[in-house]
Amino acid sequence: MKKLLVIIIMVIAFMMPITAYADMGPKDSLTVYVINPPAETYYLDLLTQKAESYNNFHEGEREKLNQNMLSLLYSYENEGWKPALVEGTGLPMWGDLIGKPSEKGYVHKFGYVGVPDVYRIIIVTESGNVSVSDVLTRKSLYSSVTYDYSTGHTTVPSLWNSYLVQFFTTLIPTLIIEGIILLLFGFALRENLKIFILTNIVTQIVLTLTVGLALIRSGPITAYLFQFPIEVIILIIESIIFARYLKGNSRKRRIAYGIVANLASWGFGFFFLSHQFILLSKIM
Repeated sequence: MKKLLVIIIMVIAFMMPITAYADMGPKDSLTVYVINPPAETYYLDLLTQKAESYNNFHEGEREKLNQNMLSLLYSYENEGWKPALVEGTGLPMWGDLIGKPSEKGYVHKFGYVGVPDVYRIIIVTESGNVSVSDVLTRKSLYSSVTYDYSTGHTTVPSLWNSYLVQFFTTLIPTLIIEGIILLLFGFALRENLKIFILTNIVTQIVLTLTVGLALIRSGPITAYLFQFPIEVIILIIESIIFARYLKGNSRKRRIAYGIVANLASWGFGFFFLSHQFILLSKIM
């Protein structure tokens, strides 16, 4: 058992630095909702300290914008903050300087690999007013923030909600799938309920701290990279636990149950992962 724990730690340590920048799968996305917006025309950009000259505009698009307002976006340049969309971040990104009305206020969407991880929101108006938020940090691939223009206050959805949704949308199907297989293998549910539930809760916590964390922070591609080694380790651990503590039937049957049940729930999790990411992206 100690060797298995060491393997888990080594796998986690090895996998953590992985970041998917390949041009495949979902890309970074940040949605900014502005409530109590200015009563006049305004531009909103993200301030970053890693700005580099990069043209994020199509040909002729920059020239159509209000040049005085674009200049105001550089109000904090002397403090090391430059507008990410207007100035560029070295990697491409797109965004909406001008907001669109929605149920949650005016919405500005920024996306692709150039979206900064550490940023401030800046709003400049046609009359020359400048408003800037505190420093914010993106902690998920898809994220959102609400900015109250009248107070300068920002609100970011708690990632704990995403982790809880990820945990329970994985745990509940697993309990159902592995519970049905438990009965099909001829084990009494009442006698084995405690060890069955406790084992699955613990292993789902491990999955949330590895696969779930990767899914929320980096997207499904990175999560798939985590899933294989972690699921193999969980299959081994659960098979050992069930072989020792399940009541009824032979040891070989208990081991066989552990293998079959884990392969079945693993298969479900593999195909459900991308759908789970879509669900989580709506609350991040």
